[in-house]
Amino acid sequence: MSVSFERRALVFSTVAIAGTLTFLVAVLALALYWVYVRSLGAQLNDTLDEVRAYAALHGAPRGAADLANGVASRLVRPQVLMTVLDPAQRADIRWNRSGADPSHPSASVTLSDRSHIKISSPSGLPAQLLVGVATLFGLNPVQTQFGQISVIVRASDSALVAAVAPFLPWLVLAELTALVFGFALARLLTREALRPLADVTAALERFASGDLTPQPVATDGRHRLDALALAYNGAIDQVARAFAERERAQAGMRQFIADAGHQLRTPLTVIRGFTAILRQGDLRDTRDHERMLDAINRQSLVMGSLIDKLILLERWERPGETEQAEPIDVVQLVEDVVSPIGEAHLERVRLHAGNAASVAIDPSDLAQALTNLTDNALKYTEGPVDVSVRQAGGKVLIEVADAGPGMTAEESRHAFDRFFRGANRREIEGSGLGLSIARRAIERAGGSLTVDSSPAKGSKFTIALPAIPGRRAVSPPRQTAGV
Repeated sequence: MSVSFERRALVFSTVAIAGTLTFLVAVLALALYWVYVRSLGAQLNDTLDEVRAYAALHGAPRGAADLANGVASRLVRPQVLMTVLDPAQRADIRWNRSGADPSHPSASVTLSDRSHIKISSPSGLPAQLLVGVATLFGLNPVQTQFGQISVIVRASDSALVAAVAPFLPWLVLAELTALVFGFALARLLTREALRPLADVTAALERFASGDLTPQPVATDGRHRLDALALAYNGAIDQVARAFAERERAQAGMRQFIADAGHQLRTPLTVIRGFTAILRQGDLRDTRDHERMLDAINRQSLVMGSLIDKLILLERWERPGETEQAEPIDVVQLVEDVVSPIGEAHLERVRLHAGNAASVAIDPSDLAQALTNLTDNALKYTEGPVDVSVRQAGGKVLIEVADAGPGMTAEESRHAFDRFFRGANRREIEGSGLGLSIARRAIERAGGSLTVDSSPAKGSKFTIALPAIPGRRAVSPPRQTAGV
């Protein structure tokens, strides 16, 4: 984050916050001044009403001097000035607090020729502003008429300025305090608001410099920019997971290449050795020639089978390879797959099929998985293999159980890894891809394949597929054990 951006944000927030605070102080001061002006206007009206009451009580005044002298001693309001005019004379009444007792204002009456009119205005800009604002707030003279005598009541500008002026320094101090407080608050809020942005910027700069160590940005979720920090933390988590996934993929690829090379090395060695012998032609028995050709053919079939399985797995891993399958009768499919295997291994494969059940899966995928599981059970045990189909909890369960040597907990965790074979099973012919293919085939249909095994009780593989209630299942194509 650049310094200029932070400075601009600070200036903007200072203007916004300090300007708002000073504006509120000014509005409060004007509101109080408005209340004072309104009360002063009420005094003007009250004074004029009292003049009318005096005139009604004592009769019509004979002149300006007579009315002014009559009300001067009765209507004492230091902030109010009164002018009485008749055709020949002008009388100005002013109340002030000067004298022996300032707590009791005294009145003075000044008589002059009506033609001699004095117009006084406050001096100084603050006084002129106070009078102007008071006029803006509606503080205007009021008057009444008694025949040829006019009475004008107005506020004393000097008294108004004198009453308000002592508060002006306090107003200036309040405005300055609002400015300072606004600046401090703006600085604090700006730094706090931009902290996630600064932290994310620093973290991105660290990433750009080559330091890819995930370091999440601390956030408390109190302001909107925290969403940026949360997004960055989410991206960091994704990057960390991507790095970990890449590392696992690379480790898996290295293991895959090593295992595939190991699996292919043995048949290649056999083929190359027998080929070299056949090229030399130093064979005394023709039966040796046939045995070598048979061995080469078997090893080539092993290699072809291994390559076909690898291609199948790679194709299934591609995005978009999963097709939408129609519901099939899984019981009939299991019978079609297991029955030929059972006929080839009399009294070893036992099928326990329940009622008809529908699942959505490619029949060839399920046949591939079930064939691999059954063949594995037959290879690794000499006892019976039980295949059962049942429904439970909205799923169709296909179980393949044997009473063979079973697997340890560690072996069970890696049973579905590619090329994994138990320590005591390497002498048994196989590629180590059967269980991987079986699990991937089931997962393509949204199901799962799990194993429950221990050396004491053998192994049980369970295929769980989502059941489709209320749908008529179609009969799957006839499957054979050779799938």
